[in-house]
Amino acid sequence: MSARHVQRRSPKKDDALDVATPSPWCAEGRVVEEFEMEQSVPPYLFALAVGALGNREVGPRTTVYAEDVASVLDSAAAEFADTEDLVREAESLFGPYEWERFDLLVFPPSFPYGGMENPRMVFLTPTVIKGDASGAEVVAHELAHSWTGNLITNKNNEHFWLNEGFTTYAERRIVEAVQGEQIAALYNGIGWRGLIEDVERFKDNLEFTKLKNNQEGIDPDDVFSQIPYEKGFQFLWRIERQVGRPAFDEFLKKYIATFKFQSIDTETFLDFLKANIPGIENQIDLVRWTEGTGIPPDAYEPDSTIYKQIVSLANEFKNGRIPREDEVADWQGLQWELYLENLPEPIEASQLVELDSRYKLAESKDYEVKTAFLKWAISCGCKTYYNEVEKTLKEVGRIKYLRPLYTALMSGNEDDKVFAKRVFPEARESYHPIAQSVVEGILSNNL
Repeated sequence: MSARHVQRRSPKKDDALDVATPSPWCAEGRVVEEFEMEQSVPPYLFALAVGALGNREVGPRTTVYAEDVASVLDSAAAEFADTEDLVREAESLFGPYEWERFDLLVFPPSFPYGGMENPRMVFLTPTVIKGDASGAEVVAHELAHSWTGNLITNKNNEHFWLNEGFTTYAERRIVEAVQGEQIAALYNGIGWRGLIEDVERFKDNLEFTKLKNNQEGIDPDDVFSQIPYEKGFQFLWRIERQVGRPAFDEFLKKYIATFKFQSIDTETFLDFLKANIPGIENQIDLVRWTEGTGIPPDAYEPDSTIYKQIVSLANEFKNGRIPREDEVADWQGLQWELYLENLPEPIEASQLVELDSRYKLAESKDYEVKTAFLKWAISCGCKTYYNEVEKTLKEVGRIKYLRPLYTALMSGNEDDKVFAKRVFPEARESYHPIAQSVVEGILSNNL
């Protein structure tokens, strides 16, 4: 449970005072688990997990839980072995960790999100277990929520960027501290591509390209996107560039200390920003950033040697050039994901097959890479990979992968649409209800 475990004990008659038929509550073999949550949290952070769970301790305040299968537990423990390093770096950046424990629970494949930041017990998709410890990026994001989201919470979903934009910024600061500037720049680059794609996705409904937006009568799951994450990140990064990192770090710590255990809105943040960085409203168009549509002109595409190299290699693909093995020898999933996301349209099926024959991207155990590749396979009508598309749609339930694949199919020819509408009923029961609803929306052309 997302609370401190106090004790396990035998039931007492008083436990069942408000129960119509109390006798079963005190039956032989029954136990009572007591939990206590002393910190204030919003209702959405109340979380309870039930299952046949095993665990592995990986740090002084972190235990990894998963289905009680040795191979799953061992893989998860190896992937998250350096979690304590992340926690310590986060504390140095944002102040003391207020929640005592930072435990991780790996869910079955149907879990629809990368993670859920419940205090003390983060929920994670199994797709973050990649075998190379790169799943630490998702853990860093959920850890960052311990300050931005859990400690300071958006007042409602119209101010969602206060949770996710801040957390994306904080996550990348943690990643930079642990894995270096070059790796952080790659995550910035992938985020930049995601921002561009989602702004294009909402070109007919620009309200949802704003940071602060009107969601009256809207199901937030229907308009979920990377915009609050990546445009929010860009906004905070813009402020950092304006005032300098030391000053912005000081501001962040003061912001967290001032509003911890409170829910706030965009106006509250902006008032605090202007009070603590006098004149900032004359240097940055704060209204344009928070209430304007699209990407502001002073947003910043990442700039680093490795980022430029990968984007340059991707651009050369239109000339038929595939990266040499010596150029990609040290690439992991992160570099391949950025490469695939930046390939120029259109792509010939023969080019894609040649790329895959050399680097086996369709078979990648990293779903970020696999999904990015399969999305291209669909867009260029390369039927060679449709079996892999179907397999992927049936084995994972994470919306991040389902949305682009189903969207690509429904944007294709009639055969692709028939394919999507055949696969979904066969896969539907393995999806979480939220994922089911998202896919149903795509199939009915509501998004």
